[in-house]
Amino acid sequence: MTALSHFDACRRRWLRWLLPTVLALRGLGAEPHTVVLEGGTYFDPSAVMRPIGAIVIERDRIKAILPPGVEAVVPPGAVIIDARGRFIIPGLIDGHVHLVHILRSLGLSAEDLFPLFLAHGVTTVRDTGDEITAQQGLAAYAEAHPEYAPRVFMCSPLVDGNPAYHPFVSWPMTDPANVPAFVDRMSAAGVRTFKIYVGTSRKVGQALVREAQRRDKWVTAHLAWGYTAQEAVADGINSLEHIGSLYEFVLPAGTPHWPAPAERAAFPPGELAALERKVLEGKAAVDLDSPAVRNLIDSIVRQRVMIDPTLVVYRNWMLLRDLELVQQHPDLKQLPARLREGWQHSARAQPLDPATRVLRQRQFDLMKALTLKLARSGVELMAGSDTPVQFCPPGGALQQELQLLNDAGLSPAEVLLAATRNNARALGQSKELGSIEVGKLADLVVLDADPLAAINNTRRIYRVIHAGRVLEPAALLRRVPVN
Repeated sequence: MTALSHFDACRRRWLRWLLPTVLALRGLGAEPHTVVLEGGTYFDPSAVMRPIGAIVIERDRIKAILPPGVEAVVPPGAVIIDARGRFIIPGLIDGHVHLVHILRSLGLSAEDLFPLFLAHGVTTVRDTGDEITAQQGLAAYAEAHPEYAPRVFMCSPLVDGNPAYHPFVSWPMTDPANVPAFVDRMSAAGVRTFKIYVGTSRKVGQALVREAQRRDKWVTAHLAWGYTAQEAVADGINSLEHIGSLYEFVLPAGTPHWPAPAERAAFPPGELAALERKVLEGKAAVDLDSPAVRNLIDSIVRQRVMIDPTLVVYRNWMLLRDLELVQQHPDLKQLPARLREGWQHSARAQPLDPATRVLRQRQFDLMKALTLKLARSGVELMAGSDTPVQFCPPGGALQQELQLLNDAGLSPAEVLLAATRNNARALGQSKELGSIEVGKLADLVVLDADPLAAINNTRRIYRVIHAGRVLEPAALLRRVPVN
């Protein structure tokens, strides 16, 4: 090796170390320019890990994916990332978040927590029901600050009956004739997803599906008391949120239905506790091979409805929040104290009966089994966290959801597809996001270990690239006000 070539090799090694470090010290990522990921293996659109020579990013888009043995021509000033021995996946998408009302109730703002998403590899989020003006402000903030905020896609307020279950984030709708004007108004505001909530009637649901899809929008639902899953699927809804939106409608005959809030208030405490146990007993005895389950899954497959299970919110809040692994999860340490304390206050105010834990655990196990049954039947699954519902931390909860989907029996590749390709489709962003391809937006996560070998390797993040900016997880976490 000549002295000049030796100097050039040393210079390149020095730049690989120095430039990302300087970038972090400058507050992460000025305007994006050329970024070159040298070497490594990437999760390609066919869902396999494939070795590459380099990925070249110009500004906020992927310019080239070079095969092994082909070196990129690196322009002056380019940021070089040594990806040799590392694994590159598309930026993760959280398909179910709420950025406004829960945080506002605790005196917090999503702007303070946005870096948590990016630090966990979540480069895009879909709000699934919030006050619209606040969502617009957050989406604008995120667009202006991609160096520490994920992309934000907006959803309508919760379309519900009257009275609404969550009045501050709902739009009570009882007359189908009012749906077209509502859809026009929300579409003009930038909404991409419309959400049907627990008290909506079928007539309103049908009108919303029809009018929103006519405008090329997505319609999803969280179902419980009125509109059934069977009806919504038959009416052509695009997706259902929460595995419970199916589970509630395949219970054994004779299982009492948990009443709506207005009905619940009429029960004496003792009778309500007895009713709750009967409901839990029925839910712990669901037969996943019953005709009701088979017929519902068949219709979901036939209608190509996507399902967003959000298993993490069932474990961490609704069913098993009394488990030590939930209460002491390491992800909680990264949160502002006010958020942690607010969640603990909620848990103390709504204690779970230790005597029902076996029933609750059985229900959760059946929900995981139903999730696997959907996947094996050909249903496209999404990945969502319902953050910041109690004990579902921003960013970390999606990582927990990936692990739960894998625990349910999905392969790591299937899990990654749910959190990338499938979620991008639900957002209408398949041409821009969800896979690593030339021309798409440069949202990537560089990992130190293979996620197809173990899904929890998605936590071993070396760098996050968002809109062409190179971000360091530790620097992002330092932006979050923990105290």
